[in-house]
Amino acid sequence: MDPKWTSGNELTYLKQVLANSDEVKKNPFTDRLEEAFCKKYGVKYAIAVNSGTSGLHAALVAANVKPGDEVITTPFTVLVDSSVPVVMGAEPIFADINPETHNIDPNSIQERITKKTKAIIPVSHDGLPYDIDEVKKIADENNIIVVEDNAQAMLAKYKGRYVGQDANITMFSFERTKHVSTGEGGILITNNEELATKARKFAGMGFKNLSAKKSDLVAGVPLEYQTPNYERNDAVGLNYRFNEFLAAIALAQFEIADERVELRRSIAKLYTEIFSNTDFKIQKIPEGYISSFFTYAVESPFEKINEWKNFHDYHINNGGDDFYAAMILGYEEPIMRELGYYDKCKGTCPVAEQIQPKMMQFKTNYRTIEEAEKQINIIKSSLDSFVLSNKN
Repeated sequence: MDPKWTSGNELTYLKQVLANSDEVKKNPFTDRLEEAFCKKYGVKYAIAVNSGTSGLHAALVAANVKPGDEVITTPFTVLVDSSVPVVMGAEPIFADINPETHNIDPNSIQERITKKTKAIIPVSHDGLPYDIDEVKKIADENNIIVVEDNAQAMLAKYKGRYVGQDANITMFSFERTKHVSTGEGGILITNNEELATKARKFAGMGFKNLSAKKSDLVAGVPLEYQTPNYERNDAVGLNYRFNEFLAAIALAQFEIADERVELRRSIAKLYTEIFSNTDFKIQKIPEGYISSFFTYAVESPFEKINEWKNFHDYHINNGGDDFYAAMILGYEEPIMRELGYYDKCKGTCPVAEQIQPKMMQFKTNYRTIEEAEKQINIIKSSLDSFVLSNKN
């Protein structure tokens, strides 16, 4: 495999876990992974979890989100950013997006602040940082916690600093398509000890011996741990802990995360070359922003869904890789319609509603630049021949 895709330490680390059954309980690789994130991001605390969604849930619990509270987020993302608040009995409030960056619009957030607003979940869409300064300003003025969803933005930068360094609490994902990919998994980072402790305890079944820095459930517990009257839990929690096997893989991949992200950026440059002189609108990257390019996002010129589908099918038949549509908006999903959000929210996010049906998101997670070049040349061929065939 290309050296930029694997570090070579994956199997070595896995063998170390397998060689000692106690490793699974003592969490050495989970601890090393958390320490590596703290060092890279310059933060005090990191909490590894079994999915990005679990991390988001734990972060909102740490933020003290309760039933009846409001959580502002974007509809232009995966549903978990609104469904986790729903599961908690809170109310997701949808803010519109910026038409050029596709990220949450601070002005729209400001318009939706109420006395019930407890948290804001901004998303760095496709790896592009959201407007951190403006969202932070709004949050600070209203005493609201920002819980960042940076699942797609590992090692992205905003004004010279990594996205996630300055938030109240940030979530990254290790899902199979992400920059560090273990199938499932995630991690929270924060400088706030209280948030870290609450998130850790919630993700660790509420065990009282867990702390902001301590991931092992049983290390350091007294000898009476197994006695009938020993009290284990001082918080309500679920089992969202990361396992040692995946932590070993994640650590090995994080050791070369810079190279993996740079490969995606190099691939993005190839996309820019072919889309720059077309009717496709490329996601704007403002000055001072550096994307990690989870995908390469463009707004197509197609006004009708059938036109979108026709190009998609034409490209696939031309030998191209599949590409993605943007997910339908959060309040348009069947379960959210059932819960009444569609009737309540339709028309409140006009930019997102206009852009979503046109979006195309192209793969950047090729393992070599040569593999990417082959596919991008097919996209160029599809663009040229599809336009020509439709003119005729």
